[in-house]
Amino acid sequence: MPLIENLLALYSVDKQVRGLTSRVESAKIYLNVQERQLKEIQLEQAENSQQRKQHQAHISTIETETGSIDDRINHLREELNKTVNDKQYSAVLAEINTLKEQRKAFEDEELTEMSAVETLEESASYIKGRLEERQTVLASAAVELKTRETEIAEQLAELEVQRKAAASIIPEDALSTFDSIADDYEGESMASIDVEDLKRREYSCNSCSLRISLDALTTLLGSSENLVICGSCDRILYLKDDTRQAICPSN
Repeated sequence: MPLIENLLALYSVDKQVRGLTSRVESAKIYLNVQERQLKEIQLEQAENSQQRKQHQAHISTIETETGSIDDRINHLREELNKTVNDKQYSAVLAEINTLKEQRKAFEDEELTEMSAVETLEESASYIKGRLEERQTVLASAAVELKTRETEIAEQLAELEVQRKAAASIIPEDALSTFDSIADDYEGESMASIDVEDLKRREYSCNSCSLRISLDALTTLLGSSENLVICGSCDRILYLKDDTRQAICPSN
């Protein structure tokens, strides 16, 4: 068989292989997205937990401080009852009032911290819901990937054998060109030539609509062993039987 016909045979099988593998690849991509989103939520959950611990630790410190202040105030009140002159009494009373102001400041700070903890706990509940939802979606995505892999396994194995056989009879340089173009354009490595105006000898690439030169057309008409590449979309050009017959009725 001529080179172009062999390439078309390979093209047909290659597209089927890529079509099947793309089903699996899309499922893998979807699964990877879900895994990434799950990790982001887990990170958000960890940060929320860390922030709550920090605020709760601060609350504990404040409670310790206020407890110490209360102990000191109680002690000073006992001393206040034992004072023997006005100067002593005023000094102790001034210290008590100062401690009361400090305690009030700690109480205000504690309320702020408790409010922050409450807000974080509400966020934690929301994050937990999102995490559970994403875990469900992730599990479903994993099942879908496994299902697709199982569904196409047998057919893909058969097509891979066919593709290997089709590729084995193609010269190395032509095969390399074919594979490179197929990889670049998601399997779309070849394009037919369309007749735009037969009388005016106007022809175009079916993939990108670029006008095909008469020299390129003549090469394809003269031999099916030469590769003609579209100057715009890089596809390997070929002539369908009906197009060839329209251009050269005697053939």
